[in-house]
Amino acid sequence: MAVAAHGVASGHLPDTTGLLLLMLLGVAAGALGRQLTTAAGFLTLLTGTQVVAHVSLTVTAAPMAMPHQSNTSIMLITHLIAIPLCALLISGAGRLYEVITSVLRALQVLIGAPVTDRNRPGTQHTPAPEPLITLIALGGTGVRGPPAN
Repeated sequence: MAVAAHGVASGHLPDTTGLLLLMLLGVAAGALGRQLTTAAGFLTLLTGTQVVAHVSLTVTAAPMAMPHQSNTSIMLITHLIAIPLCALLISGAGRLYEVITSVLRALQVLIGAPVTDRNRPGTQHTPAPEPLITLIALGGTGVRGPPAN
């Protein structure tokens, strides 16, 4: 989002140094975000991340790219728009993750549960539910083939 804010306000894209700093900033923000439990803390993290991203993109910009071309009010507005937009994107990604994992869990039950490691200490073995595929599969339980004479 910070790249878009700077692109709209100044018309330039960051170089590889700026992108690397943004990637490291995103990893650090993601690690810190896992520790937060309140919406206020999360919004504070996103706001601080936008400020640090702005500073890192400004510092790593080409010397003549921004000073005479950037519009401060547009830059501020785009960064302020990026904060709730990032919050919505992160929330949507979290909900999408929940949907995908619930579908995978349902498929696991339908097709068959994975083999659990019974040798790992501290784990209790619970029998896996009977896969639905074996309940609806038609046919005998013996060897399939022609009858023996």
